Amino acid sequence: MVTGLVCSGLTYFYCKQNFKAKAENNNSLSNLEAAPLENEFRENRTNGYEYVKPLLSNDKKEESTSLANLKTAINNLIEENKKSGVLISASVYLHVFKNEDWICLNDTETYLPGSLIKVAGLLTYLRMEEAHPGLLDKKLLFDSPTEKIPDQTFKSKQLISGKSYTVRELLKYMIAYSDNDATYLLNKSVDIKMFEKLFTDLNIPAPELKAYDFKMKVKDYSLFLKVIYNSSYLSLDHSEFAAELLSQCDFTEGMVKGLPKGTKIAHKFGEMGDATTRQLHESGIIYVNNTPYLLTIMLKGYDITKLPPVLSGITKLTYEEISKTAAL
Repeated sequence: MVTGLVCSGLTYFYCKQNFKAKAENNNSLSNLEAAPLENEFRENRTNGYEYVKPLLSNDKKEESTSLANLKTAINNLIEENKKSGVLISASVYLHVFKNEDWICLNDTETYLPGSLIKVAGLLTYLRMEEAHPGLLDKKLLFDSPTEKIPDQTFKSKQLISGKSYTVRELLKYMIAYSDNDATYLLNKSVDIKMFEKLFTDLNIPAPELKAYDFKMKVKDYSLFLKVIYNSSYLSLDHSEFAAELLSQCDFTEGMVKGLPKGTKIAHKFGEMGDATTRQLHESGIIYVNNTPYLLTIMLKGYDITKLPPVLSGITKLTYEEISKTAAL
């Protein structure tokens, strides 16, 4: 009898305590569910597959308040250059990979991407390589182009007429040296459908290939470098190869000048314009200790030779702010 009472008492005590704990736990869960998330995330996934929907990027829905002072400083620099006549307009997108914080200035403005679009060509060719292994080692003969090749203000190494190059070599010329001849030769053999699918996969409006006035927004363009860093569109090896080529970009008049010597950066610049206005852009992944971040800057002005210092100035402001966090 005593044993039965003890057991019954223990059972009652356990049930009572268990019920109390469950009630407290349910209240806690209820509170968690009721409390709004501080900054919910927006997923960007690839469409077009029956059973999977690969994650390309995962961004916070709202801009980071912790970067508000930096945004103000960048905006002030832009306004100063507008008043002095250097700039017509500018757009800037910053994304910190470590915590997905971001800011964007003038996100609705559109720009002619110029040579920035060569990164889309790089991604397309690496997808082609994944579909047809060995493509990168295929050789293509470069003859003097029969079509007009766009002029370049900032030139580097160029192809030699009558010489054959592997696709791998041509990709380096196109990205590291921004050579238009290499781009011309690669464009002759590119898979157009795969190129267009790159844009639709990233939920970016696909370009009309023969349209001279194809334009992009700063945040949309940044997706190209974002998927390279995340390795969410290509294989790990090909993502690494793409980033390595970008790290060999020899344009040093813009972002590179705004960084301490030796700072690791994988980047691409692009220039475009017409008789009255000129555009100069640069997008790069900058590696600061354990806090790598993506910065894309798009500029419109009248004199292209006056635009590189603006790229440098914005990059310097951004680096100084991000490096404070990286040092913590």
